[in-house]
Amino acid sequence: MANDSFDADVLVLGGGPAGNNAALELSRRGHRVIVVDRRRDLGDKLCTGIVSAECIKSFPAEPAHVRRAARSAMVFSPLGNTIHVERPEPQAYILDRVAYVASFAKRAQTAGATYLLEHTVESVDIHRDRVTVTVSNTAGARSMRARATVVACGFGSRVPAMAGLGSPKDFVTGAQVEVFAPNVPEVEVYVGRSYAPGFFAWTAPTSQGRALVGLMARRQAGELLDQLVERLKNEGKVNEAVRAPRKWGIPLKPISRTYGERVIAVGDAAGQVKPATGGGIYYSLLASRMAAETLDEALRKDDLRPKALSSYERSWKAVMRDDMEVAYAARRMLDTLGDNQVDYLMRKLGNSEAAQRLWESPSLSFDWHGRFIKTMVKTPMMRGAFRALDVVLPKGVAR
Repeated sequence: MANDSFDADVLVLGGGPAGNNAALELSRRGHRVIVVDRRRDLGDKLCTGIVSAECIKSFPAEPAHVRRAARSAMVFSPLGNTIHVERPEPQAYILDRVAYVASFAKRAQTAGATYLLEHTVESVDIHRDRVTVTVSNTAGARSMRARATVVACGFGSRVPAMAGLGSPKDFVTGAQVEVFAPNVPEVEVYVGRSYAPGFFAWTAPTSQGRALVGLMARRQAGELLDQLVERLKNEGKVNEAVRAPRKWGIPLKPISRTYGERVIAVGDAAGQVKPATGGGIYYSLLASRMAAETLDEALRKDDLRPKALSSYERSWKAVMRDDMEVAYAARRMLDTLGDNQVDYLMRKLGNSEAAQRLWESPSLSFDWHGRFIKTMVKTPMMRGAFRALDVVLPKGVAR
């Protein structure tokens, strides 16, 4: 517990999924926690809000937070061919992201955490015996002392550098808009350079005849989104936007080290994101639970040196690293292929009994893409397809 010389045991910098869950887990273990966030409405970050059934099982959502269950998707190739993927049970859920993330904050507060909203982190100073964080709001600045800090500020913040940590070296931009969409019965995914060069675009129906239309791209994401919406309007799938489009950064690789003296980074700030899709909610929640477990032990032993906190990185990498590395290597490879090549591969994936068995494989997972990628490239069908295109698979994918 914090003594009179500390404002808290742990200062959590950021109130997204990772920060709120870290605060919840630490507060439940009896530690005094303060969460700092610049926003007034927690969870108000642009995101599709799509999470897996596995995520919901591990981190349940209230029924009111679930907008829609998804058990199928239609994937469109660059030249207009399609693959329809369907499972008997829901594979994903489209959530009210703001409400879902805020629910973790409410439970953290019930467990004893304090929240400072509409406060900006101005500095983070790591000392041998403490962490000092200066925050400010319209009333002025104040400094707080804690035994440790969790950096959970999302991607693109200066806070990780303040805390002596790095930043993700590769990232893309996501762009999304909510539209009226009476004619989109299921999730649609669009692949091709006219949609999103090197990545993909989507339409995800939510509720009440609305959908989220978005994409990922390295450049010109806003312009590509405008073109996509017009294209979908011309096809009669969507109507006018409900509100203005928004953009956000998505890390594709983790930072070089996610811990240091009295500090741990989690979620987007640590680059804990699925490289294939840019999704990060589930990985953030898993990592924040591991962070809390590591910090709980370190606080009780009063040992917050880097060596004592390094078990956190070993824990999350044991679960996520292999999958992230395979998916990232596959992502980089696909970025080099033209539309005709991608279309050829997708036709192979959609037009045979072997392909059907692949889509029904237990390795097909909403969260663990690396497993499916490795299963896919080892099939005779896909090995032949890559040879026909003279594509050399990266070592991380082919092994």
